[in-house]
Amino acid sequence: MRRPRRLAALLLVTAVPLAGLVACGSTSNSGTNNGGTSDSGTKAAQSQLRGVTVTGPTVDGTRHNAFSAPVFDVGTYGYTEQEYFYSGQATAYEPVPGTQLGADGRWKLQPSRTAPFKTRMLVVRPSDPKKFSGRVWLSWLNVTAGFEIGDITQSTLRDGDAVVYVSAQKIGLYGVPGAEQNGLREWDPTRYGSLFHPGDDFSYDIYTKAALLVGRNRGHLPVDPMAGFHVTSVFGTGASQSAIRLTTYLDGVQPLSKALDGALLAGSFGSGARVQTPSGAKTDVGSSIQRQVRIRDDLGIPAMLVTTETEAPSLYPVRQPDTKTFRTWEIAGASHAGAASSIDDVVKTFVRDSLKLPAGALGSTSGATGAVSQPDALNWLPVLSTARHDLDRWATDGTAPPTFPLITFGGTPPTIQRDSHGNALGGIRMPELQAPVATYNGGSQSSLFGSMKPFTAAQLRALYPDRQTYLAAYDKALDQGVKAGYFLTQDAAGIKTTEAKNAAVLFPR
Repeated sequence: MRRPRRLAALLLVTAVPLAGLVACGSTSNSGTNNGGTSDSGTKAAQSQLRGVTVTGPTVDGTRHNAFSAPVFDVGTYGYTEQEYFYSGQATAYEPVPGTQLGADGRWKLQPSRTAPFKTRMLVVRPSDPKKFSGRVWLSWLNVTAGFEIGDITQSTLRDGDAVVYVSAQKIGLYGVPGAEQNGLREWDPTRYGSLFHPGDDFSYDIYTKAALLVGRNRGHLPVDPMAGFHVTSVFGTGASQSAIRLTTYLDGVQPLSKALDGALLAGSFGSGARVQTPSGAKTDVGSSIQRQVRIRDDLGIPAMLVTTETEAPSLYPVRQPDTKTFRTWEIAGASHAGAASSIDDVVKTFVRDSLKLPAGALGSTSGATGAVSQPDALNWLPVLSTARHDLDRWATDGTAPPTFPLITFGGTPPTIQRDSHGNALGGIRMPELQAPVATYNGGSQSSLFGSMKPFTAAQLRALYPDRQTYLAAYDKALDQGVKAGYFLTQDAAGIKTTEAKNAAVLFPR
């Protein structure tokens, strides 16, 4: 049968202060000047960057790599990886007096206080500015496991996009009690010992500053993380816990900062993180999740939410209709932690960086039904790749992505409705559900890997007389997905090749 595939994710050089309006020369001698800017946009960005200092690229300390750096050589893909520190005064926010943070997401916030910070960003971009697409994906690093987990794969680097990891949260720098060694400061004191964080109330503005420092309105920075490259768009992105924090960012901070050109959230449970931490309250990841909330419908930039069956029950109460600037794509049969095509890079990262997941950090691998099964192997990364493509086109020329049915709920209380094979109805229909060889269950918040119960040999023979019959059905379903718009044409051939190998195991001659 198919091998289970898991995603282990919830998944100093001289400092030059950017005092006042930044107008000094770029550090790059190979890139182009920033374009697509406006005087008002540049002034607004520089106003928010007043007093910010950028240093870098960083140099090796005790370790010979940056934390969460890709384990493969990005140079073989024509990319360069560099890390930068940035520091200054970060702003925290509070609700405008007389307003409430309602479930509609139309929040009104205002600055409340400031505090000093120093954190880092890891920039992975094309080495040749001529091969840069202009797109920057600003990734809010996930700290659910008590440390930062990156998600750059080889396929991420195929389109000339840049990926920027942002250490926005305090846990990333300090770790969690009992595992402080996984925090940046203790993991490599020589490299990261100077970093400090005032608390997650300030994480939103720390993220904003990263967006502006790599954006099209950044001006000519004395130390430019984008090496003078011509940036056209900055898209905010984050999965699971990071999607929850980005929901709060979009609802309350983006209307003030206008730092993002679009947003792609994955694996969100339909919740937002708190804006303010009450005195004496816990500061762990779980305690920061405060309320179920929609992404505001007057955001002004395109936003996409790509979710799986795991999140569907939690998201159901705050489902929102697709609009001129918003899409929800729900993937039936998929699990929260099943997006990766391979666990290999994640395992290599943990081994290289001497990291250990806390027991139970990613939940049980048994299904929601309690049946003993293997983790859900349905790979939904290709759908996420399509969403990235569509979000860029939406932001660039206004071409809206397709609208798809959501996963079907029924009964009281509402539960996911299933077909005769036990697979969810509705939603984006992966080929694995249209030409099934197993029952897929997305699991729950306590079972992020979901489950997969392969069909017996007798069940397979009843559905598919031979391997070719199965592959014909699978390939037809995949082609339908390309036509419907949730698979890219460029991904189809590779998916078919992979499935042909799987079929050789399912249907031995």
